[in-house]
Amino acid sequence: MSFGRLKWLNAALCLTFLAGAALAEPDVDLSEVPFEQLMLREAVPVAQIAQQVSDSPSAVSIVTAADIRAYGYRTLADVINSMRGLTTTYDRRYQYLGGRGFGEPGDYAGRIMLLIDGYATQDSLFNQAYIDESGLLDLELVERVEYVPGTGSVTYGNNAMLGIINVVTKKGRDFNAAQLSGEVFSRGGQKQRATYGKRFENGADVLLSVSALDVKGRNLYFPAYDTPTTNHGIAENLDGETNKRVFGKFAYQGLTVEGGYVDRKKMLPTNPSASTTFNTPFSVRDENSFLNLAYQTTLASTLSSLSRFYSGHYAYDSWREFPDYSLDNEKYGRREYHGQWWGVDQKFVGNWLVDHTMVFGFEFRNDYRQQFRRTYLSPEKAVVEVFSDSLSRRTASFYLTDEYRINERWSLNIGARYDDASDLAGNWSPRLAVIYKPTLQTTLKASYSEAFRMPHAYERFSYDGTAVPEYVAATELALQHEFTRDMRLTASLYNYNRSSLLIYNDAVGDYVPEGNSRTQGLEVELERLWKNGIRSRGSLAWQNAQDVYGAEAVNSPHVLGKFNLSFPMLGDRLRTGLEAQYLGSRLTLERRRLDGVGLANLTFSSERKWHGLSASFSIRNLFDREYEVVSPFDWRPDSGVAQDSLRMDGRTYWFQLNVDL
Repeated sequence: MSFGRLKWLNAALCLTFLAGAALAEPDVDLSEVPFEQLMLREAVPVAQIAQQVSDSPSAVSIVTAADIRAYGYRTLADVINSMRGLTTTYDRRYQYLGGRGFGEPGDYAGRIMLLIDGYATQDSLFNQAYIDESGLLDLELVERVEYVPGTGSVTYGNNAMLGIINVVTKKGRDFNAAQLSGEVFSRGGQKQRATYGKRFENGADVLLSVSALDVKGRNLYFPAYDTPTTNHGIAENLDGETNKRVFGKFAYQGLTVEGGYVDRKKMLPTNPSASTTFNTPFSVRDENSFLNLAYQTTLASTLSSLSRFYSGHYAYDSWREFPDYSLDNEKYGRREYHGQWWGVDQKFVGNWLVDHTMVFGFEFRNDYRQQFRRTYLSPEKAVVEVFSDSLSRRTASFYLTDEYRINERWSLNIGARYDDASDLAGNWSPRLAVIYKPTLQTTLKASYSEAFRMPHAYERFSYDGTAVPEYVAATELALQHEFTRDMRLTASLYNYNRSSLLIYNDAVGDYVPEGNSRTQGLEVELERLWKNGIRSRGSLAWQNAQDVYGAEAVNSPHVLGKFNLSFPMLGDRLRTGLEAQYLGSRLTLERRRLDGVGLANLTFSSERKWHGLSASFSIRNLFDREYEVVSPFDWRPDSGVAQDSLRMDGRTYWFQLNVDL
């Protein structure tokens, strides 16, 4: 890393000390709330039991609805990119989540669990966390996003290897009106949304929202296909995208019922398969839905209960064209994958013993449909061949954690979870954390935990018996210090060791679970709030990740820098949000190093509504930087040119207008 870039990052941290950060909601000064109590503030009444983020031995990061508006975030990927130590990679099909040194391009399972109000959103086929326009929520419905780094398998089990991201949705009373919204943005994009929210006199709270998005896209250039036979590398009219979303939520006393649905179709301008044709229609469609019912009640003065039932559905449908069909007469291919699941989760919180808080319970999940169907068609679109397979899995889990407050300064958090799947041997996930508070302003947390990830259905479909669970052992030391009520420092030092990763063995002639990898890192973040309304947050992350061969991991930048600054203007009628991000150099699949890049975004948003009207205007990639991200495509086309990186968009614009009726 160059000295100039270090100066730039150090300057960002210095500005943070001078400018300020906020975890504040519009009507509540959260800087006056102790950090552990802040973690218990949830939009749903069940979440004090369900989330348990205050028990996390790591340092939690939060982005609020005020931050989302101030910085013009449009997707969860935008929010995630602003959080310390996290990154995303875009292959013009999906945004993929990475963090703490891990993020191999194209890897569906990012090893970080995504929750909506405590419901695990990953589908049952790929364990994919949908954080782009294929996601279940419009960000206007989000109260805040919490990132809890470190293993979370003690509470949530499978797929919470490296952390948890919990999206807390708003209540109907946060709108208390019907709201219409319209957006226009670059690449011929537009979006409409209608939302109704209200809290009734009897305490019932209702939130309903529908939206539709349509992006025409633009022609894109790909150097690896710059030949006369492949249109000189230009993909024409193949970047379009549409989606439709529905979300509803009802809360009354201890009962919460919510559900969501999204239907997204994306055209692919890239050529994501070695067997397909560049600049021909290649589309993917993702359909995702969920239902989440939860009931919280107090059974006794020392015992509380949370009962949850959930169900979900996911469907993947893709269409592609093959270049050579003279031998087998297969011109087109269609993939239709379907997953359906349901589950129950029963949690209890007991305070029978003095200075002990025990959380225990069980969960049962039934992934009863995991279906894969591949159809190959002739040039006349007649069926030539069909491959089909169906899988299923049932998982029973039991867990127990105990937070023991030894005295005012010391506490101990210990717990374990046991998961037993119908197709795998059982796995334990233990955790031990020691929390020390030398002063009221300072907290130290040291932890050791182990977690695992079951092979998802697509891995079982692709690798059969070689697909086995992978494991991680994690140690972490976290520091939180409040200089004042308005300024807080957070730091983390961590080490991850992953094992049982699949690697190809030449002697066996197949993949074997013998791979091990390691990541070490340090993260520092400073947040501050000024009384005049200025908010700022700055973070630096250093990480060193080694792959299964002991070499530097692919798509793992050593340095990540984030800086956010927002401030009021024009007598508090307007807020300006400035965001700067530095993504360090990283290796591609061909071991080529991409240079680090600094990006900036600028947003103007109305602070107060005028006759029910509010607006936002954003410029992404403010200085029109040309940059590339690591590509998941590991083959070379006929040109012989590598396609191990993809060029991202330059400067883009976005405008939103809302009206409350």
